[in-house]
Amino acid sequence: MDWQTRMERALDYLEDHLRDEIDMRSVAARANCSTFHFMRMFEVVTGLGSAEYLRRRRLSMAALELASGSEARGSDRIIDIAMEFGYDSPDAFARAFKREFGCLPSEARMPGTRLHTFSRISFTVALKGDKAMEFRIEKGPEYRLSGLSIRANGGDGTSFKAIPAFWTETMKDGRFGKLCKSAAKSRVGVCGVCHSCDDQTGDFTYSIAVETPADPSGLPAGCEEIVVPASTWAKFTSRGPLSKNFQDLIKRIYTEWFPSSGREHAGTPEIEFYPDLPDMEANDYWCEYWVPLK
Repeated sequence: MDWQTRMERALDYLEDHLRDEIDMRSVAARANCSTFHFMRMFEVVTGLGSAEYLRRRRLSMAALELASGSEARGSDRIIDIAMEFGYDSPDAFARAFKREFGCLPSEARMPGTRLHTFSRISFTVALKGDKAMEFRIEKGPEYRLSGLSIRANGGDGTSFKAIPAFWTETMKDGRFGKLCKSAAKSRVGVCGVCHSCDDQTGDFTYSIAVETPADPSGLPAGCEEIVVPASTWAKFTSRGPLSKNFQDLIKRIYTEWFPSSGREHAGTPEIEFYPDLPDMEANDYWCEYWVPLK
């Protein structure tokens, strides 16, 4: 079964269960991949996190039911619809509805109220092939890392902004400098690590890390340990200024390489490998993104 068919099966499952509590593990199972892989693929391909997509689809369906419903049924009907689409209270539903449509649920019943719908998406594979992707596949050992961490989300579309902001913060407050001093014997230098995904919410931990030194006393306060298992890695190279090329590389891995390669994500941590080069914005700068494979 090809990638596009599998992703469409996952979307069909979402559509069939808009009124139910959805376990994202069940959705990812329809795509025959790990939950982390599905959520990352969804976010990169659509530009929208799976949780945000689900929220918009549910609100769109609720708006259609309100607009076509009977006003005689009054607020009880609004409560029923709120509960039907996963909201615990009318107030929570009203706040979400107003953010999306600019009006209250009760106002959606009124003639002339302007609403909009967010339609079901479809996945289409469109491989441009106009730019080569440089990669190699290698086996690697287990890594024991220590790093500074934040929780990010692969389901709401915010991770591509939150992670660069976290790097900037650690550089300004001096914690990054302490990690650099501890990285002399680190085989992965100071790296970025995506790990500890929550299968239901899409939350994952992002760490700026080094291999745990024999004497960890020089590490900045607040570091946590991360164990990256021995893996078969697809290691992709980004060349040129980091800010211009790296996130584009990640998007191409998920939108081009995975759909065309037939390989599957192992569901274990991903690593961003940054060599110790003086200028990350130089034209000859390079770095790598390591993706674990089944």
